[in-house]
Amino acid sequence: MLRQCVGSNQRDWVSKLPAIEFTINMAQSDSTGYAPFFLNSRRMPCPMIWEHAQPDEYPGVRAYAQKVKAAVMTAHDSLIAVRVKQTRDTNRRRHPAPFIEGDLVYVSTKN
Repeated sequence: MLRQCVGSNQRDWVSKLPAIEFTINMAQSDSTGYAPFFLNSRRMPCPMIWEHAQPDEYPGVRAYAQKVKAAVMTAHDSLIAVRVKQTRDTNRRRHPAPFIEGDLVYVSTKN
């Protein structure tokens, strides 16, 4: 995911880490069905949407918030793309079970 957000000169990756971490913590896990933010605090933070401020109010803060929002959106899109790719690759190698209900099978206890 970091590769998707870093510029071509590869010198701005450190500034992207907080937004990427925020995005990962906001993303719902397929395994658990919950986002890490929700599991840790039982609530989700508000997304960074800024609609009510005037365009000329706090230009520096607005520029920074827009950069962070863009990074979060890029990271979120990267997470979705990776999930789709992993699902597609996993389903490609999936084979139907060679047994049916009621068959006796051996189960390995190796970890």
